[in-house]
This record gives sequence, C-alpha cells and structure tokens, in this order.
Amino acid sequence: MAIQIPELAAANPVIMGLLEYVLDRRDRQLLTGEDKPIALTLDPKNAPRDLRAALAPFTDPLYDDSELWDELQWLANDYRCFSIKPPRRSGAGAAPWEGARLYFNDRREQLVREWLDRPRPARVDPAWQAALTGFAAQFENPDAFPPGGLELDPGFESFEQLLGCWASVGGELGRGEALSWRQLSARCFLGDSKYLDAEARQALVRMLFPGLCNRIRERPLLMHLYLPEELAGVLLVENQDSFLALADCRPENTALVYIEGYRGGAARVRAPGVARFSTLNQASLPLRRDFLQWWQEQGEENLPVHFWGDLDYEGMQIAAALKRSFAGLDCWQPGYELLLERLNSERGHRPRQAGKAGQRVIDSTDCDYADRVLLPALRSLRRSVDQEAVAPSELQELVAQRRL
Repeated sequence: MAIQIPELAAANPVIMGLLEYVLDRRDRQLLTGEDKPIALTLDPKNAPRDLRAALAPFTDPLYDDSELWDELQWLANDYRCFSIKPPRRSGAGAAPWEGARLYFNDRREQLVREWLDRPRPARVDPAWQAALTGFAAQFENPDAFPPGGLELDPGFESFEQLLGCWASVGGELGRGEALSWRQLSARCFLGDSKYLDAEARQALVRMLFPGLCNRIRERPLLMHLYLPEELAGVLLVENQDSFLALADCRPENTALVYIEGYRGGAARVRAPGVARFSTLNQASLPLRRDFLQWWQEQGEENLPVHFWGDLDYEGMQIAAALKRSFAGLDCWQPGYELLLERLNSERGHRPRQAGKAGQRVIDSTDCDYADRVLLPALRSLRRSVDQEAVAPSELQELVAQRRL
C-alpha cells in the first residue's frame, strides 16, 4: 500500500516544488552515473530556473510566505527530509527564509518517492552509454533500449560487442529475406539461435526496428496429435513419453496434443498457421479439418480443454500461459492426483536434484484446482514429481474408467 504524503505538505506549493526538484536532480544524477549530495539555497532571484519555479510561491502575494516557511521547517523537523542552515546574514527587511540553505537527507529519498509516486530510475552504466552513443545511428529507434541499458550477457566481452550484435539485426532484416527468430538470432548473436527466444528480446527487436520487423517470420509450432473418431474434449500433454503412453490407451472421445512445453508460444498457439499438427493415428480428413477449425477458434463447437504436465512450478507456468489462449482450460485432475499421491508419500524430488532450483515460483494459474490443491502442495512439500512417473498401466486404468 502506497504511503500518502501528509495533507499539510501536499497543500504547500513550496514543499511540493522542492520535493519534485530534489527528485529531478537525483534522477539526473542516476542517469549520468553521478552520486553527489543535494543542497539548495532559498534565493528566488539567483536560483536556477527549475528551482526558481519551486520557490516562486514565496514571493507570490496570494500566499503567506511566513506560513509556507513554517510548514517547510515542520517537514524538516518531523520527517527529517531536509536539514536547514539559517542564512549567515539577513538584510534589512529580509524574510527569515531568504538565503537559508537546505540539505536533502538521502535516507528519506525512498519515502519522498512513495509520497510522489516516483520510482527510482535505473542507473546508467557510463560504459553502456558511451557504447550506445557510437551505435545509435544504426537503430531506427535507439531510445527503445531500457533507461538503465542492457546487462552484459555471458559470452560478450564488451558493450560494444553486444550492441554490434543488436545493430546487425537491422542489416540482416534489411536484406529483404524473410527470417525466423531462430535464423535471425543465429546470424546476429554469435551463432546462438536461441538468444532471441525470450519474448522481451523479441519485443526489443520490434521497438528498435519497427519498419523492418515485418520481415520476421514467426516460427511454426510443431505438435503431435492423437485424434479419436468421436471428439468430446482435448487434453494437452507436456511430455512425449506421457503423450505416447496415453495415445497407446486409445481414448474413445478425447483428443491428445503433445505440446512439448510450448510456454513461450502459448499466446499465439491458436493463431491460424502457427500450430502445425502431425497426426499419430489414422483420422479422416473431415475430422482433422473440424479439429483444426476448433483449434483456430473458427468453429462453433466449444470443447472442454485440460492440461497435464509435470507437477512442478514450470508445469504450472505452462498451465497459466495456456489458459490465456484456452480460457476454459483446467488441470487434468485424474492425472495430477496420481502425481500428488507420489508427492504426499515423499516420492518426489527436490528442485536441486533435477536442476529445477531456478524455476520461478508462481502464485496463481487461474485454474481453481491447481490454485487450491497443486500449488499449496508444491509450496508446503518443496518437492516435485514429473509426469513420466505415472505408469502406462495406471493411465490405461483411467481410460478404462472413462476418466479421460
């Protein structure tokens, strides 16, 4: 919950002006790599223009300058935002505030930022800024880089090398050839075809080269499909062995789709032409056409959709991502019950055992069953179970019981 600025301070134009002025100066320092104390003198006649605007109410006949000054001293004493040094000499008829020196208390910066709803800007590395200056002309929109610059990823020796790779994207796209993200990435980023897999990096390419990014060809998602003659529902399966084991059970009215953990492509998986299916079993052309129309949201049928994957945080991330494309999707309870049984009987593995320590914890999937049962189990037991732990015979029994 945001901390509200005191009403007395909010109603005082000098206080508000000075606080904004101080944060403006601190932001400029952060963006240029400086780190200096901030001090100012209450002298409207000789102050810099931006400070003069903050001090203007002191000389405005609409305000009582004595009241403004008293409230500024109250802020300094009660909230310790400033320390105040009185003027050395006061001329005849001078107000008590004229010539006073204010020193901003750096320890109160976060409080002031919360009062004014002004987050701290990212600090710019001078080496990054110098490198960007040399490459700026090679980008259509160099301001698209984050204010704090990019991190120097492992494998890059300098910001010049990193920015050279980013700049080469424009050259590759400028050739006029349609490229997939993987092709573009391998050509520009030291042969690494996966460097641009992250959605944030793809978004940065689009912002840096808005006039060229239409030449990027979205990579199709290759999926395997088991399609029964009577279609009443769809189960999306994360891993290959579990998909094949379920397909061998030949469910009578549930289609199976092996999605290979396509969390990154979940947002576009139902767009026409994105998903390419290879059918595992013999299925009629009309049935395949009807399924594809449903998948691309072009048909009238509304099929229930379930997801089954590993009982770990990555699996829950995939479920949450898929739910954005399949609004009614839920986690397949019969399959997860078998995994949960193993988890509760301490037959799960700890994240470090399976290289899962880096998985990002998720608070919600928007699936009631997962949020109510599965995520609390992961949090409390701190173990995971991969879906391949379920034996084919157990899956066959579920199919026989028509739980699929």
